[in-house]
Amino acid sequence: MTELTIHRRLMPQDIDDWKHLVMNQNPRPELGGPVTDALRERVDAYNQRIGTITTRDTKAVAEAIRRAHFENDHSAYGSATCLILDGLPLSGKTHAALSAAFSETKGVWSALGRPPDDCKHHRSVPWIYVEVPKLARGFSLLKAIWTFLGPPPLPRDSTTADYLAALRKLAPKVGLRGIIIDDGHGIGAGQNKESRLLADILKGIITGLPATIVLIGTGFRESGVLHGAAGDQVRLRGARWIDVGRWDPPIPAKIGDWEYLARSLNDRLILPSDAARIRLTTRGAVHALHEGSLGRPGLAIEWVKRAASYAVWNDTDLDALALEATRSGQSESEGR
Repeated sequence: MTELTIHRRLMPQDIDDWKHLVMNQNPRPELGGPVTDALRERVDAYNQRIGTITTRDTKAVAEAIRRAHFENDHSAYGSATCLILDGLPLSGKTHAALSAAFSETKGVWSALGRPPDDCKHHRSVPWIYVEVPKLARGFSLLKAIWTFLGPPPLPRDSTTADYLAALRKLAPKVGLRGIIIDDGHGIGAGQNKESRLLADILKGIITGLPATIVLIGTGFRESGVLHGAAGDQVRLRGARWIDVGRWDPPIPAKIGDWEYLARSLNDRLILPSDAARIRLTTRGAVHALHEGSLGRPGLAIEWVKRAASYAVWNDTDLDALALEATRSGQSESEGR
C-alpha cells in the first residue's frame, strides 16, 4: 500500500470546517485501468468520504425541519417549535440532522454570490452545531453556541439574558436558521441545581432565539432534561419527536428499510477491480448487516464502509463475507 497523505479530520463543531463539509467535493475516481495501490487508495478514500446516505429517517428529519421552520417563521405570538431526535447510540441521529443542515446551508451559500466567510460581510452561518459538554455547567451550552459563531467573548459576569440578547441581535446578521444540540440527554442528568439551570437555559434557547432547535440524544423519556417545569415546556411546545433507527428487522419477500439502505450503499460505493462485485442487496448480506449492527443504521453505514475498505485492498467482493471479515471485534485479514 502506498503511503497515505495525511488529512486533517473535519469537525462539524468548527464553523471553519463547514465550507469543506457542506460542499463535500468528492470526485469519483477514474476506473478501468490497472489496479494499483494508488488507485486502491483513491477508491478507499472516495468511499470513506461519501456523506449522505438517504434513509427513511433522513427524509423524515429533513421534512420535520422544513415544517418547524414554517411554523416558527409564521408563528402568531413568537412561539417556538423544536425537533427532538431520540434513539440508541449510532442509530443515525446526528447523521440525519447534519445531512439536513448541510443541504440547507449549501442552498443558502450557493445563492449568496460570494464566499460565506467574505470578510466584507458578516459570516453566513445558517446552522450551528454544538455538543453538550460532558461536564456541562452553568452557561456551557450558551458559550458553545457563542463560540461557534466566532465573535469576541462576552464579559465574564454575563447572564443568561445577556447571552440570549446578544445571540438574538447577531442571528439575523449571520442568517441563522437552526441550531443542532447533540448529546442533549446529559443536560438534565441527576436533577441537581446545575442540571436544572442547564434545562432552564435549553428552554430559553428554544423560546428565546430566532432559530429552529434540533435536540439530539439517547433515552430522552428517561433523561431528566424533559422533566420538570422547563422540560415540560420543551416537550410540550409543539415539539416534533422522531425515534431514529427504530426499523423493523428484514422480513423475507418484503422490501423494507434495511433493504433500501443496502440498495443505497450498493449504488454509492465502488471497487477498483472489474472482477469484484458489490453484493450488499442479497438476503444474506441484508440480514448480516441488521444483526451485526445490532439494528443500528448509523453503525451499519460505518461497518459497510469498513467492509468496502477490506474489499478494496483484498480485491474481493463487497458482500456478506466481507461484512463478516470486518465485524466489530474480529481481526481483519492482512491485506493492506
